[in-house]
Amino acid sequence: MTQVERFIPIISTVPNHIFTKNAMTYFFQNLQATRINHYRLQVCVILLFFIASPALFSDVYRIKKGDTLLIAVVGQPEYTHSVQVREDGKFNYFGGEFDAAGATVTTVNHLIREFLVRDNHVSNPVVMVSLVSQENGVFVGGAVNTPGRYPISPETDIDLYRALALAGGMAENADRQGVQLIRTDPTQNVETHDLSTNRPYKNIRVNVNDLVFVMPLSVIEVQGQVQTPGKLFVRSEIGIKQALARAGGPTQEADLTAVVKVEKNGKLSEFNLSEQFWKSSPNGEFAPSLSDGDVLFVPNVFKVEPIYVTGYVRAPGAQRVRGPLNIAQAVALAGGFETSANREEVIIHRRDGTTVEIAFTSETPNGEAQQQVLLYPGDVLEIKKKFQVNWGLVSTLAYIAISGIGIIIQLTK
Repeated sequence: MTQVERFIPIISTVPNHIFTKNAMTYFFQNLQATRINHYRLQVCVILLFFIASPALFSDVYRIKKGDTLLIAVVGQPEYTHSVQVREDGKFNYFGGEFDAAGATVTTVNHLIREFLVRDNHVSNPVVMVSLVSQENGVFVGGAVNTPGRYPISPETDIDLYRALALAGGMAENADRQGVQLIRTDPTQNVETHDLSTNRPYKNIRVNVNDLVFVMPLSVIEVQGQVQTPGKLFVRSEIGIKQALARAGGPTQEADLTAVVKVEKNGKLSEFNLSEQFWKSSPNGEFAPSLSDGDVLFVPNVFKVEPIYVTGYVRAPGAQRVRGPLNIAQAVALAGGFETSANREEVIIHRRDGTTVEIAFTSETPNGEAQQQVLLYPGDVLEIKKKFQVNWGLVSTLAYIAISGIGIIIQLTK
């Protein structure tokens, strides 16, 4: 009896429906149980390539964002793992990060093999990489760290907490009291669950193809002369009175007569908040509110602080203001850009020591208006010089190169 004939009984035990996306896992289990020798292992690998149709046509298909890959190492079940290609086109596997978008499955196969050998995981691995069908899975979206569709088998029994863990957990602005579970079974029920940290564990089962959506909270900033400046997470809107209260209230140096509200689109509004502001207003005449993306700034009553604009502007220096400015306003106060200024990217040095480099544009790549980046008193806006080709130096180097080539030709003759 040949080695292939001895292997046929193993194949015959596989049910017909197994020859799909689960065929690879089934064979790995049989390989581990039968402990076949090295020659049988080679035969098995060849047959696995034929039954793993996604891998068979890997040179045709290019991996896309959101694809799920099954990575398996023959004889090393602990290295068998499914990964999903993130929005940046990369995925993680045992501490390594791999760029997969646009690559073939064969290319990823080589990358995984080189990684396992290089990092001394497996000396001579037989790596199998194949695409996993997205038909069975759970979609997790909303305020989570890595939203997307995560494959699970129909036999997998997971709860709502594990489904959220697959998506990297809840984001900073997640409304833990508004986690929605949308059933895709005939009932089409929409369940809302409270997963606050002070709540006891709930055994909420998630079925195949269900949708989990975490409602996001509105993000509002309170800056300036308040006790605890920073972000506030609220539902819908919040009044200025409540926002100041949640920020610990104003400090003794706060100027409540010139409180500035900066809307998400960059519009500035100034309010004169007298002592009456802290008292109740039965007629509701004074009720300004803050919504998602708005910033509330409380200036200092004793001093006008500067915002510094340096670099390639016509009048660099300190610009004394009583509140925040957007980048365009700060550049305008500094006389505008010089001819040689880089108008595409600017650098902001924050008062707390952090530095950020951002694009000087009011629109996102999709053509939508993006939230304005604000400069606060004490911040420094640096305008760099744009890249310019020194044609004089280029012509000099070209002349030297041509002369050198001419001399080499003469010497060879």
